[in-house]
Amino acid sequence: MGYVLQFYIVQALVIGLRLVPFALSGWLVTRAADLYFVCSPKRRNIALANLTIAYGHTRSAEQKRTIARRSFENQALSILELLVVTHMKRNAARRFSITGQQHFDEAVARGHGVVFVASHLGSWEYIGFPGYLAHFPHAVIVKTLKNPHLDRMIDALRRATDTVPIPKDASALRRTLAELRQNHGVAIVIDQWAGSAGLWVEFFGQATSTTSLPARLANKTGCALIPIYCIRTAIGHYEIHMLPAVPLPRDPAWEIRTTQRLNDVLESQIRAYPEQWSWGHRRWRPQPLAAE
Repeated sequence: MGYVLQFYIVQALVIGLRLVPFALSGWLVTRAADLYFVCSPKRRNIALANLTIAYGHTRSAEQKRTIARRSFENQALSILELLVVTHMKRNAARRFSITGQQHFDEAVARGHGVVFVASHLGSWEYIGFPGYLAHFPHAVIVKTLKNPHLDRMIDALRRATDTVPIPKDASALRRTLAELRQNHGVAIVIDQWAGSAGLWVEFFGQATSTTSLPARLANKTGCALIPIYCIRTAIGHYEIHMLPAVPLPRDPAWEIRTTQRLNDVLESQIRAYPEQWSWGHRRWRPQPLAAE
């Protein structure tokens, strides 16, 4: 019953947000994010601690607090943008500009599929729009929500841009390989803590566990690794950046070198748009001691 109640609350919220102009709904959710920033000391302190890891003393305490607060606002806007994705479709050509189209075209021409290397930067739920606009089949690996009613709703919203969600379960790798072998695209988020399954590589100068799945897929299939980011230039307007493909080194350290390179590219983008990254996630955690 709790899951059902959550679902209807979200549904009512979605209906209410769709009844007002997008600029107003954007203002409302950012004010709600500001309130959450004040009332959630645990998440706020995680964000501030992450900013200290990333920037040390090169940013003042006030600058870090401003970045953290605006990061919370960015996350709220990203959720709103997913909820109104069908509205965005109607004016997509006007709302979205794409840079790096040639990198995407070259990757597709290779014929081995494309891994879009993504992160929670900017309006991350909108990275499927290049595929939607180009009628290019694309999927994204997603985490299943505990609430099955909300999970079905979010799944349907992602499919509005012809994105095929691939749940992160036992069948995810098989389904991903099938998409790549058809020369389709698959988006993989690499900016979250990967636990024992990840490789320890540097991110903002400090080692952290990072998924090496993009590198392993490129090694297995020959797919292109295209970093992709959707940067919000204003509420309702976006720039999608597709960067040059990250090559796979042909040496014994190919997996760790490629994963490090993808982290380096992501770090450069975050430094350019720090207020649009999700600093509230525990990205850095203690490295386990090696077994004796």
